[in-house]
Amino acid sequence: MTFARLILPALRWQSGEGFAHEEPRIEEALALGVGGFIIFGGSADAVRVLTAGLLRRAGRPLLFGADLERGAGQQFEGLTELPPPLGLAALDDPEAIAWAGRLTALEARSIGVNWIFAPVADLDLEAENPIVQTRAFGADRTAVADCVREWIEGCQNAGALACAKHFPGHGRTTTDSHQGLPVVDASGESLRVST
Repeated sequence: MTFARLILPALRWQSGEGFAHEEPRIEEALALGVGGFIIFGGSADAVRVLTAGLLRRAGRPLLFGADLERGAGQQFEGLTELPPPLGLAALDDPEAIAWAGRLTALEARSIGVNWIFAPVADLDLEAENPIVQTRAFGADRTAVADCVREWIEGCQNAGALACAKHFPGHGRTTTDSHQGLPVVDASGESLRVST
């Protein structure tokens, strides 16, 4: 049972069904003692009902994670969708980035989501990269690090966990990591110096 706490199965909203089709998976996951769930889609009200029900059924704290790098509205209808990180960075306003992290956390917490898979800490270094691009705060490692720090502090000060992503070097790959295994063809020394 203890190792099951490291597992967070995905629950995906389906139009017309909501989360009802996920019930067998939910039942099995709760019986195993999983640590929580990753939630994809749904209205704010439906997610609020889902998370409250899962907590009640589990009888213990759970983690509820979601990809919210563009605000809680990126996944959940009725909440605020923000510009992508590159757009926020273009404002050259650290407080605006901290505010984005805070707003995302406050809205996520209002529906029970307590772990935000954001911000993207990758550097946008490869023009042919199909997955990072505007999801990154830019290409300059110092500027990106400053933006990531502001976003995380805003998020965590508002009561949600943040999770900087992805694997180092992902911003210089040419493969979508949802479709295949990206490879960075560079020496370790080059990666330490440039990313």
